[in-house]
Amino acid sequence: MLSPKSMLRRLVPVALAVAIIGAPSAAQATEVTIDINPGNVPTTAEGHGDHSCDQVPDDIADDQDGWVFVLPSDHGDKGKFVLVTATFEDTEGVEHTYNTDDNGGIVESGTSKAYIITPAGWTLTGATAEVTGVGEDAKFNLTHTCPGKGGENPSESPSPSDSGSATPGDGTSSPGGDDELPVTGSSLTTPLIAGVVLALAGVIALVLAQRRRVMAMRDNN
Repeated sequence: MLSPKSMLRRLVPVALAVAIIGAPSAAQATEVTIDINPGNVPTTAEGHGDHSCDQVPDDIADDQDGWVFVLPSDHGDKGKFVLVTATFEDTEGVEHTYNTDDNGGIVESGTSKAYIITPAGWTLTGATAEVTGVGEDAKFNLTHTCPGKGGENPSESPSPSDSGSATPGDGTSSPGGDDELPVTGSSLTTPLIAGVVLALAGVIALVLAQRRRVMAMRDNN
């Protein structure tokens, strides 16, 4: 029969292994902020090399541009967009800030994608993204654009997020195709910690039970 010390030596490594195995999953759920590939900006929708209206709503107006971003894999890790925030200059040189919560959405179709809709003719000057599943050194790309057929319409008011910081909200998703081009959270952290605590509690309970049996046997003898 194993002594309490022998039992403890065997079970403690098991509890530690549970914690070590779960650690990568918890790390992948961490939300980080990354930048757009600097080679993608600045550009207009018309000036971008790849034009397609995939991943943007079918009802996009003729005087609007659609911008679609993709999050490539990072060392084999498949990330997901949480929020994309982009800065644009209109035809008068005024800067505007748009994001996927207020002016677009997140599309999950193969690799994680996101889209933003702006008035036609604007220039994308920069973008950042809050993502999960990739490292802080990862970059995301402007995969394609859906250029509008007309310019800005002065009679239409700009989006509430113009010329200011974006207000978080629920993004909408739009169906789209799947491309093979290279999005915190602590959602896994709580279950992981709970599992480790339960494993350690089990170890302690087993050791105490074994010790009580040994002491009982000694008393009987």
